[in-house]
Amino acid sequence: MRKRALSRWFNQKLQQSKLSTLMVTCFIAFNLLLVSVIVWLAYQSFSAVTFTEISKARLALLNESTRRGFDFITGVTGTAYSLTSNRELSALLETSGKGRLTQIHQRREVSKILDHTVVVSEGITSVELYTDAFNGVAITTEDRIYPVNTIADSEWFVALEQADGAWVPLRENESGHSLIGYAQRIFNSRGNTVAYVLIRLSRADIVRRFADMPMVLDGQVLLVDTAGNVIMHMGDSAPEDQASSTVSAQNVIPLVDSAWIQEHAERGDDGFEVVSGQSGSAQLVLYSRPAMLQWRLVQTIPVHMLLSPVREAGWKVLAIAVTGLLCSAILACLFVRRIVHPIRQLIKRMRQLEKGDFETRVQLSFTEEYAHLAYGFNHMASQLTTLMEQVREESRAKRAAQTGLLEAQIKPHFLYNTLDMIHWRALDYEAKDISRMIVQLSKLLRIGLSGGRLFIHVRDELEHARCYVSIQSERLPFSIDYQERIDPRVRGYYIPKIILQPFIENAVIHGHPKEDMLRIRVHIHEETGEEGTRVPSGIVIRILDNGQGLPEGWRMEDTSGIGVHNVHQRIQLYCGAHYGVRIGAGELGGVEVIITLPRIETEEQLNQWLGGENK
Repeated sequence: MRKRALSRWFNQKLQQSKLSTLMVTCFIAFNLLLVSVIVWLAYQSFSAVTFTEISKARLALLNESTRRGFDFITGVTGTAYSLTSNRELSALLETSGKGRLTQIHQRREVSKILDHTVVVSEGITSVELYTDAFNGVAITTEDRIYPVNTIADSEWFVALEQADGAWVPLRENESGHSLIGYAQRIFNSRGNTVAYVLIRLSRADIVRRFADMPMVLDGQVLLVDTAGNVIMHMGDSAPEDQASSTVSAQNVIPLVDSAWIQEHAERGDDGFEVVSGQSGSAQLVLYSRPAMLQWRLVQTIPVHMLLSPVREAGWKVLAIAVTGLLCSAILACLFVRRIVHPIRQLIKRMRQLEKGDFETRVQLSFTEEYAHLAYGFNHMASQLTTLMEQVREESRAKRAAQTGLLEAQIKPHFLYNTLDMIHWRALDYEAKDISRMIVQLSKLLRIGLSGGRLFIHVRDELEHARCYVSIQSERLPFSIDYQERIDPRVRGYYIPKIILQPFIENAVIHGHPKEDMLRIRVHIHEETGEEGTRVPSGIVIRILDNGQGLPEGWRMEDTSGIGVHNVHQRIQLYCGAHYGVRIGAGELGGVEVIITLPRIETEEQLNQWLGGENK
C-alpha cells in the first residue's frame, strides 16, 4: 500500500514538474553519482597503493634505525671489557688480609674508577659493581658498590653465572631512569670471580640513539629481545611520567605479544601487517631484522596517521570535484534553458493559436528537431488559415445555394402550372402534337430538377433521355431511331442525373448522318471488376450513333463544349477518379461514348457515397 502511494505521489510530482527542472535534476544526479563513484574508486585504489608504498618505506627506515641504533652495543661492551681488564681495578679488589682503613681506601679508588668510566663513556647512565670484597666496611650508595647478595635473587643472575657477560632487563631504580643493562664478571689473577660489573642504560640513552630518525618514533616502538620479550617501550604510547610509575616495561601490555612476534619473525625476516588494536582501530605493525644481539624493533602505527596526508588529498580532490559539479550544474542550467526556450515559444504560439490567432508563427530553431517542429507548426497554422477561408467560402456558397433552392422551389411550380395550362389550351384547339411536346417538356423538366437530388434511378434517367429524343423528333427534318438495351438488374441503381442527354444532344446537333435517319443506341450493363486489380465493379453505359464521327486529332481535353466536361467532372467529383467518360469511334461509324459509374443499389449506399448530403 505504501509502495503504491509512493509511486502515485512520485508520478504526480513528475507530471507537475517542468522539463527544464527534470533535465537539470537528472543531469546533477547523474554527475553526482558518477563523481562519487570515480572519487571513491580513485581514493580506494590510491590509498591502497600509497599505504603499501608507505609501509615499505617505513619498514626500510625501521631496518636502518635498527642497524644504526644498536651500534651503542659495541661501546657498552667495550666499556665493560675495559673495566674487567683493568689491572688496577683487579688489584684494588684484592682485600684479603688487609686492614679496615686500607679497604676503605681501596673502595674509594674503585668508586673513582667507576665514576671516571661514567664520565668518559657516552650514553651510560651508571656503572655499578657487585662484590663481597668490601663487606667489612660500611656500604654507601654514592659509591655504587654493593654486595653480591643484592643481585643474587635477580632472574638474570643465574644466566650470568653461566656466561662471562650478558644483556639483562632491569627493573627501574628509584630515579626511574635505567631500564636495560650489561653485566659482566671480573676475574682475579687466579681465575676466580671477584666482582660483577653492571652498566645501566636509561630510556633517554636508548631513545637518543634513534633521535636522528624521528619517524621511527611515530606510534609505539617496542624493543624486543631474542625470545620475543618486550624490553622497553618507545614512542607516543610509552609512559611519560616514569618518576611516578612503578610499572616496568614488561608489565605494559603491548599491541602484539611475544607469541605474535615469534610467529611472524621466527625466520629472522622483516615485514609488516595490519592488525586491529584494542580500541578496534586498524594498526600497522612493522618488525625489523634482528641486530647484533638478535634484538629487533617492532613499531605499531595507527593506519589513520599514515593515511592522513592521503585523506587530506582526498578531501581536496572531493572539493575540486564538488566545485566542478557546481560549475557543470550552472552550465547545464544555461544549456537546458537554451534547449527548452524553443519549446516554450512553441507552447506560447499554440496558446495564441487556441485563442484564434491563426497568423502566429514560430521562428526556426538552430537544431534540426526543433526546426521540424517549428516547420510543422507553421505549416499547420497555414493549413488552418486556408481551411478557415475554405469554410467561409463554403458557408457563403451554402447560404447562396439555400437561397437559390428556395427560389427554385417556387419557379418550377409556376413553370409546371403554366405548361399544364398550355397543354389544356392546345387540347381545346385540338393541337395534339403541341400538347404532346408540352407533356414531354414537362417530364423533361420534372426529371431534370428531381427535387434538388443529385442522383436518380437509371429508369428515370432513361425516361429523361426519351423525353428529350421525343421533343427533338418533332422539330428535326430527319427522323431519329432511338433504341435501348438495358440490363434489367441496373434499372433500380442510382446514377448522377442528366448524363445521357448531353451526349444525345451532341449526336443530334453535330452528328449530321449521311442517311435520312439518325440512329442512337444506348446500352447499359453491369460489369464486375477483375480480381487482384484496383478496378472496382460498376455500371457501363455505351452511347453510339451513326453520325459523321470525331474530327481528326480530336481530344476531350481540347473541346470547348460545356456538357461533356460537366458530366465528366460531376462523375469524378461524386464517384472518384476511377470513373468518368471516354469518347472514341463507334461501331455504327459515328461516335461511341463510354461512361463508367459505381454500382449504387440502395439509398444507404448512396448516402455513403455522398457523405449524407443527398438524403
